[in-house]
Amino acid sequence: MWLYLIAFLLALAIGYALRIYLRGRECKIRRDISNKTILITGGSKGIGQETIRQLANYNCTIIFGSRTKPTEFLNHLNKYYPQTTIKYIPLDLQNWKSIQQFVEQVNKEVKKIDILINNAAIMGTLTREFTSYGLEAQFGTNYFGPFYLTQQLLPLLKKSDSPRVINVASVAHTYEGLDFNDINCDKWANSIFWSRIYTYRAYGNTKLSLILNAQEFSKRTGIKACSLHPGVVRSEVLQYQLSSKWFDWLLKILWPFFAYFTKDCYYGCQTTLYCIMMSDNQLVDGGYYDNCELSKPKYTSKERAEQLWDFTLELIKKVEKEQR
Repeated sequence: MWLYLIAFLLALAIGYALRIYLRGRECKIRRDISNKTILITGGSKGIGQETIRQLANYNCTIIFGSRTKPTEFLNHLNKYYPQTTIKYIPLDLQNWKSIQQFVEQVNKEVKKIDILINNAAIMGTLTREFTSYGLEAQFGTNYFGPFYLTQQLLPLLKKSDSPRVINVASVAHTYEGLDFNDINCDKWANSIFWSRIYTYRAYGNTKLSLILNAQEFSKRTGIKACSLHPGVVRSEVLQYQLSSKWFDWLLKILWPFFAYFTKDCYYGCQTTLYCIMMSDNQLVDGGYYDNCELSKPKYTSKERAEQLWDFTLELIKKVEKEQR
């Protein structure tokens, strides 16, 4: 009897310790950011919303953009964090005009941006979808739209004494198939496996692109940048998969296991906070962070980062010409 009890308690202790490990670290460093203006994309839900909630404790100015206005969330913030200035501006990264209108409004609201967080993302579209400017939806939302947005916000970033750009990437960058001659993944277009395999390869392309962008950013702009993996987080980024009945049923069945091995949004935003809270001397330019520490991404190189940057600038020229 005692042997069974001891075995049970030991298993319980090991399970608890493993859960603590899997949920990841908390950001323990702090600095005064009360005079900072922070802009974050995709702040209406998920990791972005939790990041805003945590930043609201520091009395800084926060601007966030998303397709939908989270009215209840905004009311909560204004009620409980009255000393923090929080502004919502509509932003659809799949719409060229929306990005331009967002930039125009940001310029009216603030005189500088100290920290830009490219957080918005979609993952795993069940069918191939496209932005209004003709790019595969994940590539447009996760990388190309944010790249163009960041370029438009450079004048405001350069007015800061110590600007930085933070790209929320993912370990999914290891599951990439980035091909500059096939940025819309046309070679996978007719595959019956798009929704189960190739959509995630397309997603991996975007996250690798964000990492490469951060590695090249300082060289091209003089502004520090970094990227990060937030962890495997239970967030609304799964919205496309959840719209599939088989995935929804499977997740319901396996939810206890899924919840055990993944992070909630609080722990999912900790590495983002870590990249915000580090001083300029601590932040490694072009660095890739995971679980609140510096890590090393795969499949990156200076040559690939340069090539992607030049390719993206040319693609912007092409889109701008088509959008006129």
